[in-house]
Amino acid sequence: MLNDSDLARLTNRLQIPHIVQDILDGQGTLTPDVQYGLHEVLSEYQPDSALLCIAISALKIAKRFENFSPHMAVMKMECERVIEEYADLWVINAKKGTLADDHIMNTLEQIPEDLESLQELLETNICLLEATNPQLAALCEIMAVQASAQVLIADAFIEVLDNNLSESDVYPESAAEMPIAYNDNVVAFPLGRARA
Repeated sequence: MLNDSDLARLTNRLQIPHIVQDILDGQGTLTPDVQYGLHEVLSEYQPDSALLCIAISALKIAKRFENFSPHMAVMKMECERVIEEYADLWVINAKKGTLADDHIMNTLEQIPEDLESLQELLETNICLLEATNPQLAALCEIMAVQASAQVLIADAFIEVLDNNLSESDVYPESAAEMPIAYNDNVVAFPLGRARA
């Protein structure tokens, strides 16, 4: 279970949740430059980090407006589930812990589906927020667009990894032998990929 200290560390590393909180608190404005910057940062994240970043950011919005509609309450629950499922692994890896290969693969395979789920919930809540808070609606739109782009990246990586494993007919003996490298993310996706 993720403790408050680890969640704060994760939030600090991902940056965007702080920007979302500032906008929620009326201490920031979603200018065109900020919108561009959010797209840029999210597009450069690898899919697991993007998923967590979107979930933590969307959770901040959903907590503020969970009584606004049932759709917002559902988004809150889904964000909490995603954070609970992925954050521990992200933090363990950031601390250079070891991860079991089968656990990595099982986690990786769920990322596209979870990104799609958040994308759909964000899109639903855009419509609900547009009339009352256009800035938050725009934030949700940015996150939905980037979630959609990250689905394609995650799917492509899974396909490459599956092909690599099927060609060898055996699973690697250790995570170090997998065709990926570890960094701040649960799983580091190939370097030099096209930006979303």
